[in-house]
Amino acid sequence: MIDATVVGSGPNGLAAAVTLARAGLKVRLLERNDTIGGGIRSAPLTLPGFVHDICSAVHPAALASPFFRAWGLTERVPFVVPKASYAHPLDGGTAAIAYRDLDRTVDGLGRDGRAWRGLLGPLVRRIDEVTDFTGSTLVRVPPHPVTAVRYGLRALEQGGAWGAARFRDDAAPALLFGVAAHANIPLPSLAGAGAGLLLAAHGHAAGWGLPTGGTQRIADALADDLRAHGGDIETGADIGSPADLDPRP
Repeated sequence: MIDATVVGSGPNGLAAAVTLARAGLKVRLLERNDTIGGGIRSAPLTLPGFVHDICSAVHPAALASPFFRAWGLTERVPFVVPKASYAHPLDGGTAAIAYRDLDRTVDGLGRDGRAWRGLLGPLVRRIDEVTDFTGSTLVRVPPHPVTAVRYGLRALEQGGAWGAARFRDDAAPALLFGVAAHANIPLPSLAGAGAGLLLAAHGHAAGWGLPTGGTQRIADALADDLRAHGGDIETGADIGSPADLDPRP
């Protein structure tokens, strides 16, 4: 008998299914595509012997996620965490580099280094509290209100046309607005600033990790755990509405 059906085998769907299965429920996971993973899929797209990530490749949130940390992601999937989390090309053939080491990044930003530390340092020092605030429902009293206020004020500052006002050169704002673009919305914006601050802070905390062998390994590890706890996975199941769900128990 099926106790719960989860539609979609992206990272959120897989995590939900694993959580339910570990709680003792009989779980059925449905996926429209022929392969599981959604945005964490990999496939041999070009030459034989080469695996390519179809969507996401670098996973700062996976290393910081309370779910993945409790689940033991890095014990199941080996990760490489580079010394440089990300970089942004600049005019003249140079680049701004955000190292995992905050001090090294500050040194590389010259006269804007102090401003960069002032913006991100408090978030990096409280990265677990920032992750809890941004990764949980906002309809609650935050358990760490000081950190929530610090993060919110910085998002307000960086979310408008005045966002680069604290910097004097191009490198630091390029690093921040570059990661803010991951929000896939017009910039400047409050949501984009929030995403940029979070990703930049992760870059100086746990770092931006890459799973060895491709992102698909995360999906496969979750699927293995789901099956080990009695869950089933069905691919090729196109679910457009609740009416498409199989009524079988």
